Amino acid sequence: MALQMERWAGSKLGEQAHFLMVCVDELPERTARQFVSEYNLKHVQIGYCGSQREYPTFPGQLGCGGLVVFDRDGRIAVAKTSSFNEIGVKAWFQADCTIATLCDEDDEGDDEADVALRLYRDMNSLRRDMNNGYVAALKGRDDVKADSKGKNDRVEVEEKKALGSVPSVGHDLMDSEHEHCAALFQQLDKSPSVNVFEQLVKEIESHFDDEEKLLKSTGFGSGQPEGMSPLITHSQDHRRIVKAAYNMLENVRVKGDDEVIRSNTKELAELFETHATEHDSRYVEYLATF
Repeated sequence: MALQMERWAGSKLGEQAHFLMVCVDELPERTARQFVSEYNLKHVQIGYCGSQREYPTFPGQLGCGGLVVFDRDGRIAVAKTSSFNEIGVKAWFQADCTIATLCDEDDEGDDEADVALRLYRDMNSLRRDMNNGYVAALKGRDDVKADSKGKNDRVEVEEKKALGSVPSVGHDLMDSEHEHCAALFQQLDKSPSVNVFEQLVKEIESHFDDEEKLLKSTGFGSGQPEGMSPLITHSQDHRRIVKAAYNMLENVRVKGDDEVIRSNTKELAELFETHATEHDSRYVEYLATF
């Protein structure tokens, strides 16, 4: 979510609207500073609530559960945009359209002006942006940037990241399960197999169950107001990915050719990697205290 907010804030939309992130987890100030350093945030405004007494008085939710959008007069225009945890990156595309429309409300329905403000013209441009600009940001590098059309300013990242590989979370069991899933992703990319794809889907589902049990046992996200618990949004994203994985498995079983298996493998890997970036990274320092 941090990367997406940064992309918006640095675009034409950022000239018309303020983009603000507020961290509310167990270590909010540290998380805010981490976001800035890890993702090289330069445009989005970021802050934190030091305690629940500082939480906003209006209903809200974590960013992956939907954005709160205010109008020019400080009134809530949209209490909750579509949830990333429910529909994935389509939520960001819909939010892009919503914010652009609100910014352009004085132009009396000028659709061309509305479209010109959007960061993304269609879902393909959003996916290209993730695959190019996001990769560079996650690696903490400036040498590869992409515009909304997916064109690189410089050469591609020299070292291609292994499919399905994610950063360590500092917990032996979780790291081991992540590595096992990554090995299956890479095996499928080299030697497509319906049986191995099914094994991967079940392995991901089992890993998610283990992860939720671990987080619940440590109290991660407990005591947070409704909509603010990182454990709830984490679990929601698990369910979204598992549902998508089983839909892909059905597609693979019906068609079964190598190209379909590879395509679905890469799509599932994108979901797996994005989840690790957006959600798993948030419990690393919390677990380190146990």
